[in-house]
Amino acid sequence: MNANAQSLRIRRPAGPARAAAFLAVVIGAANAAAQDGTLLVVNRHADAGSVSFFDLETESEIARVPIGAGWPHEVAVSPDGRLALTAEYGRGAPGERLVVIDVPEARVLGRIDTGPGTKPHDSVFLPDNRHAVVTLETLDQVALVDVSALEVVSTYPIGDGAREGHMILLSPDGSRAYVGARLGQGTVSVVYLQEDRPPTVIPSGLGAEAIAVTADGEAVWAINQDENTISIIDPDTLAIVEKFDAGTQPRRLANLPGGRMAVIYGNRETAGIHIYDVQTREVLDRLAIPGDEPGAGGFGFLAVGDTGFVATRSDGRILVYDFSVPESPPRTLAASHETPDGMAWSPLRLNVFIQ
Repeated sequence: MNANAQSLRIRRPAGPARAAAFLAVVIGAANAAAQDGTLLVVNRHADAGSVSFFDLETESEIARVPIGAGWPHEVAVSPDGRLALTAEYGRGAPGERLVVIDVPEARVLGRIDTGPGTKPHDSVFLPDNRHAVVTLETLDQVALVDVSALEVVSTYPIGDGAREGHMILLSPDGSRAYVGARLGQGTVSVVYLQEDRPPTVIPSGLGAEAIAVTADGEAVWAINQDENTISIIDPDTLAIVEKFDAGTQPRRLANLPGGRMAVIYGNRETAGIHIYDVQTREVLDRLAIPGDEPGAGGFGFLAVGDTGFVATRSDGRILVYDFSVPESPPRTLAASHETPDGMAWSPLRLNVFIQ
């Protein structure tokens, strides 16, 4: 398969300002509806993985879709909320399939074969709701897939020196994929989805993984979890303009309204959430994660507007935070759940509520 995506013809917004304005509208709308819709939660079971569907209006698990023994880790939802995509990451042997799910019906539509031993992990949908890009860890590549045709369209290398691309994020206009590769020196790769050009590889820091683009589109934040730092990348020059110390074991991050960034920490002694001012890097708030061993086993983390969701793998809780009132304690959406991990949100409810 070649590494071009000319058939997509994604319309690019006219400059960063329009992309940032569009992202701000999306965040505002999501914030208003964050207590509605459906929260999808990946479950890394002992024997087989699944995806749970929590209706946020009733705060109850309405459905659970079995995935299989491949142990999914992350899940993505299309911009219109109708489709979800997760990956058989593998347990023991690397996985080699993606799973496409109809969200309102809570059922599997089909699987996409990514090839033997490819170990797909994280994915993100393109703005057209039909295509997605996914990391293939063992190949040091990302794949562009068609979720309707259930096929791989193209593959792209993540570049020399970039090893084990783990997390992926799109630029606001959907023309680039940012890939955090956590092995070796730790890098962020910029993969050009609409151009026939090699990727740009940016040395970020040890254990580079999670990535976020600020709401104004002016900076890319990359967590280097093995050296306890965060790199700030200029999306125009693709240079690191700053790297700052960020506490012990930062794991995931998410944009919040009002020029803030939430970072979750995975160390047992210092587990919690820090909310940063994206301009000054000042820590505005420090939020605790309750529990006996809150950092053991890692977290899933998601923010929809000012609503934050935290999944604790160690004791199976799913917590809900209101970041607009940081002093308020989180409430528990679920307890004793089966090893919850990655999460995604859809504005749609399951069809059972309509029928």
